[in-house]
Amino acid sequence: MKVARARTLEEYLEELEGKKSDKPEQVQEGMKIYVELWRKAVERGVVALSDDLGVALEEVEALGGLYKAAGE
Repeated sequence: MKVARARTLEEYLEELEGKKSDKPEQVQEGMKIYVELWRKAVERGVVALSDDLGVALEEVEALGGLYKAAGE
């Protein structure tokens, strides 16, 4: 039986960036914006790239969403 491993925020963002080129241009742009918002949240100290993805999502949600966490 395979045990699921918790992903970090950094792994998640790298995975998204890696899959971006397979998508239509409009989807690529949306993914780029989404990743940039996460990176701004990291820069602001809201979350860390080393955070478990679930923890990062909880932190962002507690602030009212990704736009607010990124300072947008």
